[in-house]
Amino acid sequence: MIREIDLVSYLPPFMAQYKEIRAALEAENPEFKILWEAASRTLYNEFIETADESGIARFETILKIFPSKEDTLASRRKKVQTRWISVLPYTERMLLEKLVVLCGSHNFTLVKKYECYRIELGVSLELYGQVEELEHMIGVMLPCNMVAVIQNTINIETEGSADIATGVCFVECFLVTNDSREKTEVNGSALYGGSFVNTAHVTII
Repeated sequence: MIREIDLVSYLPPFMAQYKEIRAALEAENPEFKILWEAASRTLYNEFIETADESGIARFETILKIFPSKEDTLASRRKKVQTRWISVLPYTERMLLEKLVVLCGSHNFTLVKKYECYRIELGVSLELYGQVEELEHMIGVMLPCNMVAVIQNTINIETEGSADIATGVCFVECFLVTNDSREKTEVNGSALYGGSFVNTAHVTII
């Protein structure tokens, strides 16, 4: 919440004319700005969606969540939101609500095969720690006699270019002998990249 602090504006017009009073109040503006920002931060930290790192740490302490170094503020917020919604008994409706919080309303598919004691869940989770949080949630909410098959698919679109350079290496191998009774064939080979090939075969008797 951004607010411009101007204490002079609260003075009656006849008092605002005095330079001493104006200077004193203008000197206090930065202090009141710090106070207002602290009050705003306290208000924001009351809610998971707007809490900063200090506020999220408080929620994590309450829920006994221990973040790792790789966790971002967004992934920590998702973990807190997922575990904060915990109402017994666990039902299918509650499971769907927690999936919406963790994955988004359109980022998961749930196939229910209750007659086989099985559910199949397809998600698209990209933030660090979300998969582990999903496994924790399923492990807590799902009955022990049911199997959950979870597939996480991340769609990646990349753009770029690759530069390819080629070179030509020409190799010739020669064998020279003065033995007229032997016939020696020298085979050479070339290592190449691209479309140029040159191989030399030389026989010297």
